[in-house]
This record gives sequence, C-alpha cells and structure tokens, in this order.
Amino acid sequence: MKKIVGGIVVLIAVAGISAPFFSGLVMERVIKRSFNNLNTLYAENGSDASIEMVRYDRGFSSTQIEWKMKLGSLQAVYGVDEILFVDHARHGLTGVVSTTSLDKNKWFADFVGNKLAGKNPLTITTEYSFSGQINAAITLDAFSVPIEDDVVDIKAGKVVLFCDDTLKNFSSEASWEGFSVAQKAQVDGIAITSTLEKISTYLWDATLSLAVEKCKIGGELERFELVNFKGDYSIDADSEENTISVVTTFGADQLLAGSEKVDKGFVRLGVINMDIQGFEEFMKLYTEMAHGVLQDMHDAEDDPEIMKTILQEQMSRTQFQFLAAYEKLMKKGLELQISDLYAKLSAGEVTGDAALSLNKDMTFAQFVPLLQQPELVVDIFSLQSNVRLPAGLVGDNPMLLSPLYSGMPTGLFVQDGGNLSHKAETRDGKLYLNGQVVVF
Repeated sequence: MKKIVGGIVVLIAVAGISAPFFSGLVMERVIKRSFNNLNTLYAENGSDASIEMVRYDRGFSSTQIEWKMKLGSLQAVYGVDEILFVDHARHGLTGVVSTTSLDKNKWFADFVGNKLAGKNPLTITTEYSFSGQINAAITLDAFSVPIEDDVVDIKAGKVVLFCDDTLKNFSSEASWEGFSVAQKAQVDGIAITSTLEKISTYLWDATLSLAVEKCKIGGELERFELVNFKGDYSIDADSEENTISVVTTFGADQLLAGSEKVDKGFVRLGVINMDIQGFEEFMKLYTEMAHGVLQDMHDAEDDPEIMKTILQEQMSRTQFQFLAAYEKLMKKGLELQISDLYAKLSAGEVTGDAALSLNKDMTFAQFVPLLQQPELVVDIFSLQSNVRLPAGLVGDNPMLLSPLYSGMPTGLFVQDGGNLSHKAETRDGKLYLNGQVVVF
C-alpha cells in the first residue's frame, strides 16, 4: 500500500514539474493554429493584411516570441506598414500567461519617449488555456499628450477579448473613462460589449452594445451634448428560413444641438428577413470595394485630387454591381422597420412606428409600371405606419395637411387637437390613409 501511495506521489510530483513544459507545447500549438486561421480569414475576405512569425524560442518554463502584423493597404489608415510584437510567456500548471511589448516599433517608442516622458501607458497580457481558449486584456493608464495648441487628457480604460484558436467565436468587453480637450470636448464613461459567431466568410451572428454616459463638444453657442446614450446592434441569421435580420436601436436621456433639445429619445431601426445568399453577395462586394478604396488611398499618397479621381473611378466601376446586389435582396418578406420612435421636445412628444414589406420577389424593372399604375402598390407592398407629433413642430405645412393628389382623402397628416397624426395601412387589397380609402 505504501508503495502505491508513494508511486502516486511521485507521479503527481513529476506531473507538476513537467506541467510548464507541456503548457509551452500547448501554447505553441494554439498560437500557430490561430495565426494560420487568421491569415486564412484575411485571405478569404480579400484583405492583403497578414501575420508572420519572426522568432519562436520555447524553453522549459518560458517562451520568447517575436511576430509582426503586415497591414497592407491598411497602411493608408494607420500610417505604418507593419506592427512588431514581442511576447514574453510564462508557462503555468494549467496554461500560459504572456506579456506583449510594442517597444520594437520606432513610432511607438518615439511617441512614448517624446510625448509621454518615457512612461508607457499600455499593458497587454494574454492567457492561453489547454482548451484552446485565448483571453487577452489590454489596459490603458491615464496620460496627457499635447496636440498642436491643446492638451488631450486620456483617461484609463480596459479591453478584454475572448476567442478560440479556430477564430469562429469572439466576445469582448471594453470600458473607458473617456477623454477631454480643455473646454472644447469631453467624453465620459464609455462601455462596449460584443459577440461574434462565424457562420461563413461573409456571414456572422453578431451583437454589439455601446453606452456613453456623457459627450459634450463645443461652447454654449455651438454645442453638442449627449447624456446617457445607449445603442445596440444585432445581426441574426435564421438558417431554417434562409434569412438574416439587422436591427439597431438608439436611445438617450438628453440630446442638445445648439438651442435644440430632445429628452428621452429612442428609435429602433430594422432590415428584416433579408435573403442570406443575397446578403452574403452584398457583403462580399462591399468588402472588396472597401479593400479597393484602402489600396487607392495608399496609392494616392495623401493627394486629395488624386484620391478624388480614384474614388470617382471606383464608384463608376461598382455602382451597377451594387444595384445588382441590392436587387438580390428584394425577396418576398423583406421588411424595413422604424419602431418605438419617441422623443420629448419642448413643443411636445413625437411617437411613431412604420413597417414596409415586400409581398413578392421584385426587380428594379418591375417597379417601373408603378409610375403609370400606382394602384399596383398594394400588390407589391404591405404597409403599417402610425405617427403622432406636435402641430407646432412643423407649422401650417400644406405638404403635410393637404392631399397631394385627388385620390387622397386627406393629407399625410390630419389635425388632432394640438397634434398632427398619421396612420396608413394596406388591407384587403386597398390602401387606407387616416382611416379612409385612397383612390388610385
């Protein structure tokens, strides 16, 4: 019995001693797989960015890694052609923790040395687990930096990223106390969360939430101020119905723009039931165009006239391709939504909802007969809309209160006490406006 117990103790001891070595092996496998998958992802999306391993020195209990990201056409955005990373990883019993340095980048070292008195505000750590999970944390300490005649005060922040080595699932959480520029601008309390799940190269299930406690730009005469802003964005793919929907919401406790003030504003915007194949083709075209624009920006070498000419040529080349891509989205069930609109103004409250959907597959050419046969609108579209707003907001506007043509029983809006109201719907093959049938 004592020999068995002793053997177990020896095995545990050996496992404990050798665990860092095996952690290093696992980390190497995870890193190299994730690099390959990331380069594949770039290539699939038509990007000329890439990641390259420069040096990988794995020891028993630690590893030194040097790698770089080549930005390709993204150089036009960031102003550098590549970013160098140096990782110092410590092997643990259940995984590896790596600390990343950017000091080998001259632009970064110069910025820290010349602008921040040598104090680096950035800390990057990454954890690699046996399961292939990668958790990265980027911490930013507060600092101030002079820009022209102003001093920008950057407050503390943190970003935590989660993904696996297949790069099919991502999530992130970010918080930033904000920044300020003297009396010119101030942003406080930013929080962002997101999730991404890859379905195909151009198709992802995604959610994003953004919150800003306060944003203030300008002085008293020309000011913009936003209080407790919240925004949500989601992409939801339904494989059974072969559709994808994109929904965005915006809301704030207060919005000031000059002398105009909005309290408790909110709106939800949605493009519902898009054809998945059409959406993927559109995203592919959009991505290719975006990469083309970035390359053109790089080729333009900061010359506005060259850039203007290049963009005009780009639009000329792609406009008909985009029309064809839009047409592939015009399938039966496609719906545009504006819902839960609310704004409290000094003149009163604004509320509204609207939904417009296609009753059948359409092409652009099939809309042409509407010019001569407007009654076809009820065959093509389903409509539900309801809007109410203060009369004082628009005044005595004949375009809103008077029929635009003889078949309309009322204007788009009708007087309702101190408010204007609008209601429209398609029902039983007819279009109703403010409770009455529109005659075509």
